[in-house]
Amino acid sequence: MKTRIIKKQLLRPLLAAALLGQSALCFAAGPAPITMCGFMLMGEGGPEHQLLLDYQTAALQWGVKIEIKSYMNEKIVAEELKSGVCDIANMTSMQARNFNKFTGTLDAPASMPTYEHLRTVLQTLAKPSAAKYMRDGEFEVVGVQPAGAVYIFSNDKNVRSLSDLAGKRMGVMDSMPEMRQLVVDMGMTPVSSSLTNLFQKFNNKAIDITGGPAVVYEMMELHKGLEPDGGILNEPILQGNMQFVARWNKLPEGYAQSSREHFIKNFDQSLEFIRTAEDNIPKNLWIPLQEDKRAEYNAQTRQLRLAFRDSNIYDAKMLTLLRKIRCKIDGTRAECTAPDAE
Repeated sequence: MKTRIIKKQLLRPLLAAALLGQSALCFAAGPAPITMCGFMLMGEGGPEHQLLLDYQTAALQWGVKIEIKSYMNEKIVAEELKSGVCDIANMTSMQARNFNKFTGTLDAPASMPTYEHLRTVLQTLAKPSAAKYMRDGEFEVVGVQPAGAVYIFSNDKNVRSLSDLAGKRMGVMDSMPEMRQLVVDMGMTPVSSSLTNLFQKFNNKAIDITGGPAVVYEMMELHKGLEPDGGILNEPILQGNMQFVARWNKLPEGYAQSSREHFIKNFDQSLEFIRTAEDNIPKNLWIPLQEDKRAEYNAQTRQLRLAFRDSNIYDAKMLTLLRKIRCKIDGTRAECTAPDAE
């Protein structure tokens, strides 16, 4: 009995020393270093830069030290991530579709009519049960940052529905070839553009129509393109978002889930920034969607979603999720009882 007590007394300091040594080793190792290709439309010092700096700080809590490399061209950002120059990158939903079609379908036209819809969708995607949909091959979506509802900016205030866009010139992203045919089908003339020159072309009257969140109105001086007789259709064509895509094998266990939860915890903060930008736009520039045009608008945007689904551009599972959330919030929508529901 005495021998057993002595052994325990001898083992205690050895065990304590081992634990201290392990802790010291972990502390010495520090957070894992990874490189981020940060897309910043306005460059360093702009609003996107601050968001990335906040994310960089948060990542330390999840065991990662991020080095941010800034880029003003998101197509290059996507290429750098693919080639291994960086381990994580932020990009718009349309670029993220190259890495994950499920989350890349979040920009489907009129799929989330309000910020209430957006909140519900992002809360659903941040659940651990949704993690399996976030990973595709060697890449994983580790967060979705709201960028604000995307509205149609037109140099003609008589544009009050999608049908009114016929005959107009519209900038089409070089990174979205599928949009070119869509624009042609709607009777518009597509004009090749990139995210860096799209708004400049609108201001220079090279195109008649562009789309963007409210924050770009002041940032890109879009009052120039709207003058003298333009306006903004006050009905979101889609919910803009920035997605954080990473090589999952470069991240510590649990990082991806913590990161996704981080964005939903900060949803209200993001929404406050978005609403402030919307409120700062002069009220006389907003063009209300006429109620007698709403059914037509919903039908037209639904046809666009179905066409992109059937062309294998949009993910059918995501479209179903989005439709279920729309119908949960408003069960009177015609699509909720349609036999060919998404």
